[in-house]
Amino acid sequence: MKLRIALNYGAIALASCAIAAPASAQVISPIAASACTQRTAEEMLAPTRDIGVTGIGPILEAENGVRILSMRNLVTGQTAECRFSEISNSVVSVTLNSRPTPPQGVSPAAANACIVRTAEEMVVATRDIIVVNAGLVSPAGVQTLNMRNTTTGRTARCQVNTRTNMVLSVTVAGAPQPPTQPGRPGRPVAPNNPNAQRCQNEIARRIRIDYAGVDKVIFSTDTTREYFISNAVTGIQGEGQFMQRRAPNWFRFNYDCQVNVRNGRVERSTYRIIR
Repeated sequence: MKLRIALNYGAIALASCAIAAPASAQVISPIAASACTQRTAEEMLAPTRDIGVTGIGPILEAENGVRILSMRNLVTGQTAECRFSEISNSVVSVTLNSRPTPPQGVSPAAANACIVRTAEEMVVATRDIIVVNAGLVSPAGVQTLNMRNTTTGRTARCQVNTRTNMVLSVTVAGAPQPPTQPGRPGRPVAPNNPNAQRCQNEIARRIRIDYAGVDKVIFSTDTTREYFISNAVTGIQGEGQFMQRRAPNWFRFNYDCQVNVRNGRVERSTYRIIR
């Protein structure tokens, strides 16, 4: 009799421990993690590699099996809540939190000045630019801020005078080569030109890597040109546009490739958004 009571007491204790388990001990399926990562990346207009799951809540029976996942952009620090239905295995909604504050040691005025100037240099909206981190302030009051475009991933270094909040310089890294060849206007090519198709396939692949949730990439046949580089390499350039699933607008771009005509490999490819 005493043994039975002890066993029952042990069962009750184990049940109590299970109920009291923290949310972080919850187990999430790979499907939920992947779906929330993808959807959050689309909402933040960021690569999926930048997004991580930082917290897992319990299943909300009152909301028909919905579970809330806490998401975070590991580069910008921006957070979000992803509501995932365990019944339909789909994302119900993603709610983004406010824009991340400047890193510790950076004044809001200096950060804002660098954001504006970097956006001008990259020819993008200021909402795309964040301060990733910053160096120490020099005796002269100069500080170097490391900037990042959350849409394209391009980075820049901004030097700002923290006493006057005046930007001294902005150096953009990885600036794309302009897809124009001075003195080489090129000649029109047919839509089924194999070199043009290889170039456009590579450009479309790069765009889908750089931008989350790209739904369509189309190329203008009227602007496609081929120009001579050497007997082994030909150049392809033109214009196109793409659309993201979560954005209502088309983004125009121009591009340039160097294709090896002997083995069919694209040796170089660049593109640039047309603002």
